[in-house]
Amino acid sequence: MLAAPAIAHGLTVQAVLDRMKTRIGTAWFEGGVDHIVAGSADAPVTGVATVMMATFDALKAAVAHRLNFVITHEPTFWSHQDRIDQLQDDPLYRTKLAYIRDHGLTVFHFHDHWHAKKPIDGINFGMMRKMGWQTRMDAQNNRIFNLPPTSLKALVNQFRARLGDRTLRVIGKPDLPVTRVIASWGNCSSFPGIPYLDEADVLVIGEAQDWDLIAYAEDLVTAGRPKALIVLGHVLSEQWGMDYCADWLKTFVPEVPVRFLPIIQPYWNPADPVFEINTKV
Repeated sequence: MLAAPAIAHGLTVQAVLDRMKTRIGTAWFEGGVDHIVAGSADAPVTGVATVMMATFDALKAAVAHRLNFVITHEPTFWSHQDRIDQLQDDPLYRTKLAYIRDHGLTVFHFHDHWHAKKPIDGINFGMMRKMGWQTRMDAQNNRIFNLPPTSLKALVNQFRARLGDRTLRVIGKPDLPVTRVIASWGNCSSFPGIPYLDEADVLVIGEAQDWDLIAYAEDLVTAGRPKALIVLGHVLSEQWGMDYCADWLKTFVPEVPVRFLPIIQPYWNPADPVFEINTKV
């Protein structure tokens, strides 16, 4: 276990959480999934890591950078509601929990309130910032982006270049003219996905079930409608929202280092067989 640096500032996990609650722009509410998953609210903070998911690679990166408070958007133990009843005897659960405890980490699930952030969803803002779309957001609907005329193929290549996405999937004709995009970062089911497709040239999502929204998009294109669906994968469709989270935290947590740590893209392409984390950010 890495020795923690000396702590003189007295900053605790709870103190950071209290500051977050007063700056999120909306009333803090109970009943969601935002809570401390492991560790203690009283733990002194040596540094803060923001991550898309508290995967093993993310935890190891946090330890390597001496960041003992991990703020994760998605779950730590493979359940959105952090249900661990059936995992008590699972060897990986025990190993991962032991790693968290042995390295003095505290992990906070920060999902609901980050999406509820005012004036704009924190994930949405971070993703539009990464894509360079801040000035393209529709004034009436922050999911809609009005782009200069382009093609579906060019838009896909833009996502690949900006996000480093090696395994995105696309339904639609490559030469489809595109000016209006709706982004539903993360999971998107048939509803609201079907109405979204009706409103824009392209719907961009993180993931969907093959038999509902994806099948609908395929049928839509087969029926001759000039539409397209881009499936980025859940991680890369939200991850840069946690980069923005780190920048947000830096504005009111000056005592310790705050750093965004990207996690491994969970899929790789046979043409580009890469499976590693890049912590050089």
